Amino acid sequence: MIPNSKYKNIFFWTIELLALSLLILIVSRFDFLMKPISVFISTVFVPLIVAGFLYYVLKPVLTLLKKITVKGHKMPHQLAVIITFVLFLAVIAGSLILLIPTLVAEITNLITALPEFAQNVQRFVTDSLQSKWLSNLNLSIDIDEVKSAVGKYSASFLTITAGTLGSAVSMVTSVTINVVTIPVVLFYMLSDGDRLLPAIQKLFPVRFADNVKELTLKMDKTIERYISGQALEMLFVGMTMAVGYLIIGEPYAWLLGVIAGITNIVPYIGPWIGVIPALIVASTQSWKQMLLVMIVMMVVQQLDGNFIYPNVIGKSLQIHPLTIMILLMVAGNLWGIFGMILIVPMYAVARTVAKFAIEMRQLTKESLE
Repeated sequence: MIPNSKYKNIFFWTIELLALSLLILIVSRFDFLMKPISVFISTVFVPLIVAGFLYYVLKPVLTLLKKITVKGHKMPHQLAVIITFVLFLAVIAGSLILLIPTLVAEITNLITALPEFAQNVQRFVTDSLQSKWLSNLNLSIDIDEVKSAVGKYSASFLTITAGTLGSAVSMVTSVTINVVTIPVVLFYMLSDGDRLLPAIQKLFPVRFADNVKELTLKMDKTIERYISGQALEMLFVGMTMAVGYLIIGEPYAWLLGVIAGITNIVPYIGPWIGVIPALIVASTQSWKQMLLVMIVMMVVQQLDGNFIYPNVIGKSLQIHPLTIMILLMVAGNLWGIFGMILIVPMYAVARTVAKFAIEMRQLTKESLE
């Protein structure tokens, strides 16, 4: 018998949690039960994440349109949603018309040149190992072993690429579904996004309605600032890197610029990941080209770090760089690249909730005193 009701509740919830954990463990052992669930989650997860990202990118535009007044009347919400969505589709269509043909041509040329590309990489590594400046370092390097390793990785790369191209046909259906689904989900998010807050408030007692509203608005603002700022930063980095690559004569400049912009979604580490393909391509030409690629990356990162990031993201999040690095290392080890992408906004939201809880607790104490 448990004498204290407080300990009785603790004991009850402990048993409940243990039972739930045991049930999840048992169910996870049955593949025929977990596989449909995992497929369902993976199928729904991508459209929701992408649509949510686009929602917060377009939300400032929607808010701006709703502030427009005509003859003393503000623009109706649904009209603002339609205009925002049409503008989004126009930007996508313009990007497809202007950029996609170039990217397709560069990807096609890259695939065609892959065998020669692999040979050039091997030749570059061999010439570098036999150079005078490397021999002056007196490093004990087995050249034959390195050449063998490079040849093995080049062959593996070509095999993987061929396998990837073979399986690309099977991905067309999945991509098509996402292309159709994401705009639909995005439209309903824009249309019904303002109904989310009242729905959340109904889940809590009436006396907490104002507190829930304030906290939800703060969380929403934190996510909006981060995602819209991150989108601007990715666009800036992608465009400037592509222009920089064009200036130095780097092959596949637009494709490499798009890769640099996409990888920039991971703070601090993303730029270094994005420059690796450009360095590999430059290695087929010369050391000078590799140096020029690094110079372009450094210049773009200086512009981004001093002007773009502090103004569009840094001021809104106010997270120390060391904290971000620790979060990225932990998330990368636990959940891979998707964890590294999501960890910073998740941490920002969690910190907002924690700050709000501390403030509310302090106000409660002051009111009681």
